[in-house]
Amino acid sequence: MKKYKIYTAIIMCSLMLVMTGCSASLTTENGSMKVFNEEEGLVAQGVIEAKEVSINSKIPGRVKKLLIEEGMDIKADSPLVEISSDELMAKKEQALALVKAAEAAHEAAKGQTVAAKSLLTKAQNGARDQEIAQAQAAYDLMSSTYSRVEKLYEKGAVSQQKKEEVATQLEIAKQTLSMAKEGARSEDISSAEALVTQALSMEQAAQGKLEQANGGLQEVEAYLNDTNIKAPINGVVTEINADEGELVSTGMSIATVTDLQNTWVEVKVKETDLQKISLGQEVNIKIPSYSNDVFKGSVVRINQKPDFATKRATNDNGSFDIISFGVKIKIDNNEKTLRPGMTAFVQFIK
Repeated sequence: MKKYKIYTAIIMCSLMLVMTGCSASLTTENGSMKVFNEEEGLVAQGVIEAKEVSINSKIPGRVKKLLIEEGMDIKADSPLVEISSDELMAKKEQALALVKAAEAAHEAAKGQTVAAKSLLTKAQNGARDQEIAQAQAAYDLMSSTYSRVEKLYEKGAVSQQKKEEVATQLEIAKQTLSMAKEGARSEDISSAEALVTQALSMEQAAQGKLEQANGGLQEVEAYLNDTNIKAPINGVVTEINADEGELVSTGMSIATVTDLQNTWVEVKVKETDLQKISLGQEVNIKIPSYSNDVFKGSVVRINQKPDFATKRATNDNGSFDIISFGVKIKIDNNEKTLRPGMTAFVQFIK
């Protein structure tokens, strides 16, 4: 008698499934939710996912200000968290002092280079026309003076010593004029070139120290910029893991921002059903939390490689495993109703 009742119940259930178009239902906390009729399209189940970004600090420190709350809508680049930066400000002052000292040393080295190059130019080019003219005038004067002294000497009006003094002055004037006309000697030019080389080397060394000091300053300023943490994306603050005054370490998650307008669900489809799906295909989606609503979506990716086997043969007739492929569906969630982790039933519209 019991077997008869069981068989009768099975037959009645089968008839009900046929009469309802092979539809199924899911029991939820709010009652029974009718899932899609599989005769109208392939049905699969998955979990809603969304783009999530963990907000963390690049530097260790204390949370100075927390500018967000859970559930808050935020825009990209809007301020989220401020980290205490007293130590970094002190390092910035030190870096600025090093930069100023390096700038002064660099300017001094540049001045030495200019002076050395000027000396070399003078040695290479010789005296200017004005200097040559002055040397020529001095020589002419001493030459005429010597002629007068020599005549006076012949008359006995001046002494031998006086004549020799004038002769020496004439020789100096002659050598001065010659040097002005002919320029510096080769050894003078070589010495000036060596001074230029040395000055340039000192200037390059000073330039390197200045660049190093500026690099240190830029590094500190970059760290200071990192104390003001901004939102990387548009989204909603879905989690906060730190409070004001709390110490945080590098890489520690302070909060999580979720882009609820960028939601999707990935389902596994048997290889035998894959021909029923195509890129861009529209789908209907039902969520147990919103049992009376049908959401829209579209297929954006069909994996090229299969996943693991999802159905294994239980008989001994040599049947092979059935392989599944991942299919990603982008969901229209402009109202930000859906949340990551929700169960989703997807029907691929024929």
